[in-house]
Amino acid sequence: MEGKLPAALWVGLALKALLVGLLLLPLLAPDLEQYEGKGMSWRILVFPAAGVVIPVLWRLTGSRSPYPYLADNLLVLPPLADVLWNTLDAYDRVWWWDDANHLVNSMIFAAVIGLWAGRYPLGPVVRFALALGLGMTLQVLWELGEYASYASGASELQTYGDTVGDLALDLVGSLLGAAFALGAVRAESEAAEPATALAGR
Repeated sequence: MEGKLPAALWVGLALKALLVGLLLLPLLAPDLEQYEGKGMSWRILVFPAAGVVIPVLWRLTGSRSPYPYLADNLLVLPPLADVLWNTLDAYDRVWWWDDANHLVNSMIFAAVIGLWAGRYPLGPVVRFALALGLGMTLQVLWELGEYASYASGASELQTYGDTVGDLALDLVGSLLGAAFALGAVRAESEAAEPATALAGR
């Protein structure tokens, strides 16, 4: 049916609504133990931006179709997962949870950058380099934020070891995310070629 809204739009709205709802919990119940020492105040200020970055960029760059639903929805997942796992106290209960999050989140950030770069006439090497470089830059900024938030409560050796381990996982994840974006953009281009050929007849 023409005019029917795509399922990806509803998925994105649900993810963003869930993120906002979870961010309200620390405000409504600030005394919960799982939020203590987790820097929830700056998360509440920064994380909502994940839901508007792609829509704003899309508008600023001419609103060219198709709308990048995949990039938009993926970008909401890291802050959503972070707040959800903090709410469930998974970081303290499961020792490997933080490592898994660094790996997956770095994949997502690099993939989003690569998917966005795929909207422009750039070669695959350039798109891969942008996804990897900008993805790692975001992860380094995240590590700086973590260091500032948690360094006072840990020894210098513990903080150093955790940061180096996280950066190694971020690098692997960024490589995988950049590769995923290359494959996704290529598959989208190949799928669009038959439709373009038919339209030209």
